[in-house]
Amino acid sequence: MSNDRISRNPAPVIPGISDSVKVSAGDLLFVSGAVGFEKDGSVPDDFARAVELTLREVERALKDGGATFSDLARVNVYITKLDQEKLQTYRRVRDEIIDTDNVPASTVIGVHSLFNDSTVEIDAIAAI
Repeated sequence: MSNDRISRNPAPVIPGISDSVKVSAGDLLFVSGAVGFEKDGSVPDDFARAVELTLREVERALKDGGATFSDLARVNVYITKLDQEKLQTYRRVRDEIIDTDNVPASTVIGVHSLFNDSTVEIDAIAAI
């Protein structure tokens, strides 16, 4: 499902991302940095599991604000100890969960540390 307020321009070199995203007038939903924890509050040992839980937290926040992954215009992803393996894992898990026909503009940033020793954190902007 697409959002008719959002125009995405695919990246010419890197498949699976939007080079730029234009949003026409209307409401925006700002999702704070989401992190994914297990039900007991622990940080997942497996990075793919951490990405999945974090994306599910983003999905929950979007739903609470009246949006879906298709409404995302911008995403910032923060990953500790970022390397090519973690980047590939992030993209694989992301592509299993989000609407890959309507990818937002995004940036992946390697960081030293995150809240409560999380390994991935995501903040986002959606047009609703």
